[in-house]
Amino acid sequence: MKNIFLIFTFLIFSSVLFSQEFKIQVSVSSTVQGTDRKIYESMQTALNDFINNRKWTNFNYKTEEKIEGSISILVKDRPSQEDFKADYISIQLRRPVYNSSYTTTMLNSQETDYFFKYVEGAPLEFEENTYYDNLTSTIAFYLYYFLALDAASFSPNGGAPYFRICQNIVTAAQKSAQKGWKSFENQKNKYWISENYNNPAYRSMHDVWYNYHLLGLDRMASDNQVEARNSILTALEALQKTNREKTQLICVQQFVDAKADEIVQIFKEAPSLEKERVITIMCEINPANTNKYEQIRAAQNNQLNNQFNTRSEGDYNNTTNNPYNRSDIKF
Repeated sequence: MKNIFLIFTFLIFSSVLFSQEFKIQVSVSSTVQGTDRKIYESMQTALNDFINNRKWTNFNYKTEEKIEGSISILVKDRPSQEDFKADYISIQLRRPVYNSSYTTTMLNSQETDYFFKYVEGAPLEFEENTYYDNLTSTIAFYLYYFLALDAASFSPNGGAPYFRICQNIVTAAQKSAQKGWKSFENQKNKYWISENYNNPAYRSMHDVWYNYHLLGLDRMASDNQVEARNSILTALEALQKTNREKTQLICVQQFVDAKADEIVQIFKEAPSLEKERVITIMCEINPANTNKYEQIRAAQNNQLNNQFNTRSEGDYNNTTNNPYNRSDIKF
């Protein structure tokens, strides 16, 4: 009997150690006057449970492997008891850089004028090929987008299975009356995020994430930062290729929004020819921020590099033991 109890306890403990995929900070706030604040606390608790305590894949993630980020909703109107209009839903994804204390932003985006329903106490339901409501489908879409970008940064084309799930969610949501799901609305919504990453014409975008992160940032703490920067430059050349296929793609814009400042800091210490190449690429892709990229020519003043050279407690000394490496996940 004692052995059975010990086995049962071990299984429960193991399910905690190897469990859900996400460690997402969830925030729901409101500027609506005269409404019960408890409804927003309830919504935040329900979303936190939906996001962080649900299994989204068939894989078990260790605590140090959990994907980190934040999802924030600011409600500005409540037309009825169950209907809400958000000023925005803000989405951010972060990734640890191997063998360093540095964390890189992978996604920093907002969806504005967002309508959804929420019934206090009602379960939040989601199925990949079924549209229940705008809230759960939107949250699930971004969670699989998180999974896709994270996996893409660890292995070649690693995000493809999750990008396909994003596409399935978009397809199921075509019957929704809410904006954000249709091709004809604009080219900056969830439909086009899914389209970009599932379109063979933009296949090079998958290479961007892998070269920039695993072959680039993850090697910046090594003795050969030249090779690491070369891999990041290769990623930016792939980004340029994607942008030349079609300008103003949401996949390119979101990458640049997340990485522009980081790119400037990385290449401030590069050789002159390398600097000029990066400036040319980034100014072509993102001409509105030309002045920012011109800063790469400035004198060396790179605090970012110091973080790459600082190993945090618990870091490993070789890539085979990289605690964040999910390249061995097979689909």
